Amino acid sequence: MKFSGLISSLAVASTALAASVPKKTESKCNLPTTKIANIEVVNTPLVQEAVKLIKEFIPLQPYLYNHLMRSWLFGAAALNNNATLKATVDLELHAIGTMLHDLGWDMRPNSPWHSADLPFEVDSALGAVAFVKENNGGWDDNRLERMHDGITLQGMGTYLQGKNIDSNWIVRSVEFEFPGPRSPLIPDADYDSILGEFPNDTVFRGSNETFTWLALTKPAGTRGTFIDYFGTAYVPGYGPQSHVAFDLITGGVASEITQYPNSTFVSNL
Repeated sequence: MKFSGLISSLAVASTALAASVPKKTESKCNLPTTKIANIEVVNTPLVQEAVKLIKEFIPLQPYLYNHLMRSWLFGAAALNNNATLKATVDLELHAIGTMLHDLGWDMRPNSPWHSADLPFEVDSALGAVAFVKENNGGWDDNRLERMHDGITLQGMGTYLQGKNIDSNWIVRSVEFEFPGPRSPLIPDADYDSILGEFPNDTVFRGSNETFTWLALTKPAGTRGTFIDYFGTAYVPGYGPQSHVAFDLITGGVASEITQYPNSTFVSNL
């Protein structure tokens, strides 16, 4: 879960239910279902394996397990509340994408989802794709890409315009999870049921620790991202906040003037 930009994105998620919804390319009807926290959810073998996987986080990071389950269940509750929308979303893809969207938070030693130089969103997306393939999910490349995009774009709801419905709903489900005003897309009874079984009473402390750990253990993968704030605040020797694009452009201005002294540039500001 990325916290920067989530407040504005929540407003989008709370007011838009996709005015025009693309037709699905695969038939996902008649999938087995079950109830978790009184929320009806898809219950395929792949989904069951994903639940087993994230339960492995409980001993070290119980807040991560609860966060991932809430993200899935809040999204499922919103979809259950809109039959037309639910019929257009790939429910298995949504389940796997939301449950595995923060694999890169895994703080266990030798985690397979903790690279030395990639943002945690990318680690999570690559891990989710590998999980589907390793468990013989039978997904085609298009389906895998939609899940990958939904995970890498988490917390970036303002960038979703024109994106497919499945990637959108991974991101929107994660945004429902962010503590704040309740979304009108989810009934209060569903909120209460989900939070009763998967409480969010340590989500801020857990996120603060995880983001600090990411800056500490993989600065090459956090520079230029919002994790910079945690690195500069909490990690000795991390260095000043990165301004890669700003430094590149402003530094290039002086070099450009020197290299092209006779060119004319007229500012319109």
